[in-house]
Amino acid sequence: MSISDEVQPHVDFLIGIRLITEVLHPVKSGKEATVYVCRAHPETGREYFALKVYKALEKRSFRNDSTYQEARLYRNNRVTRAYENKSEFGQNVQFGLWVGTEFEMMNNLFEAGVYVPEPVKQVGPTILMEFYGREGAAATLLQNAKLTEKQAREVWALIKANIEMMLGANVVHGDLSPYNILVDCQNESDPVRIIDFPQAVDVRFNPNARDLLERDVRNTLGFFNKLGVRENPAWLARDLWRRWQRAEL
Repeated sequence: MSISDEVQPHVDFLIGIRLITEVLHPVKSGKEATVYVCRAHPETGREYFALKVYKALEKRSFRNDSTYQEARLYRNNRVTRAYENKSEFGQNVQFGLWVGTEFEMMNNLFEAGVYVPEPVKQVGPTILMEFYGREGAAATLLQNAKLTEKQAREVWALIKANIEMMLGANVVHGDLSPYNILVDCQNESDPVRIIDFPQAVDVRFNPNARDLLERDVRNTLGFFNKLGVRENPAWLARDLWRRWQRAEL
């Protein structure tokens, strides 16, 4: 387990307010962040939590975020200018937008009934959330899951329903794919979690939302097409968008 000196004070804070007792080991490392398993404090009634730690901006590979950040900036001329010029202050604004947006989106979606990990606490560049897995081992990424055709149809139906629920909450994931969906087919009553929301957008304000929705559907459905699920992603995205416009979701 390796937590940087910059992140350690935030971990100490989570320990101090009795949410966790220790960070155990990493379970997932991506272009934006590393996720660790933490032992939960007994007072929480949980055994584990997941701690997502964002990488410093200069260490992250995804920096061209204008498609997602449109409409997130307040109309503060100094903030907007600094963000666009990529000054040091602007980079801090950019970093804060990513972390804050993910936590806010997760809260809103969890309250809307979407199958996302329950968010617990945001501290600096970290988000503490529900751990979805068994005995400290994270559930399987959809990309690596071995599903029967029957399971594939059931999981796809659930994911499609969650895409619809997200859109009903005015949210498009923006980067949905088999790499950010966790599945546990042994848990028949609760087999899916959708993760990684820093690129999520509010469809009411982001002009790219329609295109991002179709990309989410296409990238996700492509996995299930290989397992015998037959749906047209363009038609599905068009139907979802039409129903959202008519307030039918």
